Amino acid sequence: ASMDVAIRETTEIALSLRSAISGNEFNIHYQPQINVESGRVYGFEALLRWTHPLRGDIPPNQCIPVAESSGLISVIGKWVLHGACVQAKAWLDVGHSPREVSVNVSAAQILHADFLQEVRAVLEETALPPHLLCLELTESLLLEDLSLSHSKLARLRMAGMRISMDDFGSGYSSLKYLSSLPVDNLKIDRDFTSRITAGAEHRDIVGAII
Repeated sequence: ASMDVAIRETTEIALSLRSAISGNEFNIHYQPQINVESGRVYGFEALLRWTHPLRGDIPPNQCIPVAESSGLISVIGKWVLHGACVQAKAWLDVGHSPREVSVNVSAAQILHADFLQEVRAVLEETALPPHLLCLELTESLLLEDLSLSHSKLARLRMAGMRISMDDFGSGYSSLKYLSSLPVDNLKIDRDFTSRITAGAEHRDIVGAII
């Protein structure tokens, strides 16, 4: 019975996602990224949020997996990328200091043959300087195919963008893999950082990663 409920829930979300794209039900929240030494905001992470007209706010951990399995993640991801670049350029235009905007990228997006051209087209259309865009990819995605990841990431960085590895430590990453990947930032998995105060061993692990 619980499995049937889960299947129905997933099916309903998948059907609702299609109408959400055309019905302007998505919006982007910008989470500030702060330098802990200076206390200054140096960038923002673009976070997709979905407000369903009947169900209200649907958490990302419910809708993103469904978007990936249904093949809609590429369309949604492109929408988020464009919206984030538009907002970052708008901040520049009103006189704010240049701040990097980070956008999560799915496997379906980066594995697409035209991904680099699509990102360049968005940057050209929005007139956002490439160095103000950071693309975030999960550790598992980056390590799934090292040769493909290295080639794609190298070209993105050559075009001026920055690359961040998300959820570092959640899979099977090692310093050997890191040395072969052209990444600028590591985002330590929350499972480590949330337990820093739980004991010295957790602090030591995070300290070693840093």
